[in-house]
Amino acid sequence: MNNSIEINGEKFCTEDLLLLTGEEEIKEPEKVKSYILLVARALGKPLRLPWLLKDIFNLCIQEEDQREMRLCLIRVQVQAELMMNQDIQRYQQRRYVAQVIEILLFNELLLAPREPVEEGEIE
Repeated sequence: MNNSIEINGEKFCTEDLLLLTGEEEIKEPEKVKSYILLVARALGKPLRLPWLLKDIFNLCIQEEDQREMRLCLIRVQVQAELMMNQDIQRYQQRRYVAQVIEILLFNELLLAPREPVEEGEIE
């Protein structure tokens, strides 16, 4: 498999695009959504995340695409947890990137650990 795909003159890691899109194959690279490409940029170079924050804040994701975006971020977090022992620094950075983007866009982490609720606290 080719290690990178060129979209609009920019190279993206094929493995990252497959993970982000949830697809087995990228058949039409030019149809990959711009918000997916933004996440791919951040995953490709996690230390560039501070410079991508403005673009992330300016994202206007249509309601029907919000679920797809969230699933994309969750897939990154799940993969990072599963692969953490292979390369801890790489996968911690990837998880952090996905979590920061999810918090910025959705104000919470869907996979965040929850505090157990005590019986007396339920109202």
